[in-house]
Amino acid sequence: MSNRSFHQTKPLVTHLAGARSAPTDFAGEANVRISVGNSPQHRRVIMNAFVTSLLICLVASSAFGITDPEPNLMGVYFDKYANNNYLFVPPNISFDAYLILTNTTAIGINAYELGLDVVVPSGMENMFFMLESNIANGAVNGINVGENDALGGDYIVGLATPIPFHPALILHSWKYMLLTDLFVEFYIHAATVPSIPGNYPIVQDSEGSILMQTGVSGLGIGHGPDLPTAVISGIVNVEKSNFGSVKALYR
Repeated sequence: MSNRSFHQTKPLVTHLAGARSAPTDFAGEANVRISVGNSPQHRRVIMNAFVTSLLICLVASSAFGITDPEPNLMGVYFDKYANNNYLFVPPNISFDAYLILTNTTAIGINAYELGLDVVVPSGMENMFFMLESNIANGAVNGINVGENDALGGDYIVGLATPIPFHPALILHSWKYMLLTDLFVEFYIHAATVPSIPGNYPIVQDSEGSILMQTGVSGLGIGHGPDLPTAVISGIVNVEKSNFGSVKALYR
């Protein structure tokens, strides 16, 4: 994950009127996650191995990225219905990405808070460009007091009106472009100063203004803040590649 330090912004969500914390804890996700240690280099090696394994599995299967059936998972997807979290795209072609809360138990959402890391190969940071960033995909107005850029950061957003329930509830959207062939990973975790202790993103249920930690969706090899929630490849179409070319993505 990125080693960039984020600006520490006081969380907006904790100061919304009447906000209360729900006793939601995703420590139980440990049974589907693997401890990858505290070293960023160690985490990166393990993550590469995980995603490489996934790519090899995709060679033998045409179905992937299906919405996770578990409740209250936040993830990045490349369609509005949370069906696709792996994208092949050539350089200089703009594309959309969506931050989606799937199968929420909330009536509606009127605030959200998370940290986002967009990881690109070292030295290629200027080759990943963000064209747009839209709260709630433009469906409702809101304010983001987090500091962020194309490579991620904090999103701490309060909404003027709640986003009503939907099984694939869009919290945020972006329009991106690769300026050269890149392999890109998206990670979601807590904001720099989270409203609830832990390493998970947070949403606020519009009914009762209750804060809830959410889980983080994954690529089919487990999920959690230490695993990528979405991947972009502008390098090679895995369906037409062999095992050696897949491994070459990580050399």
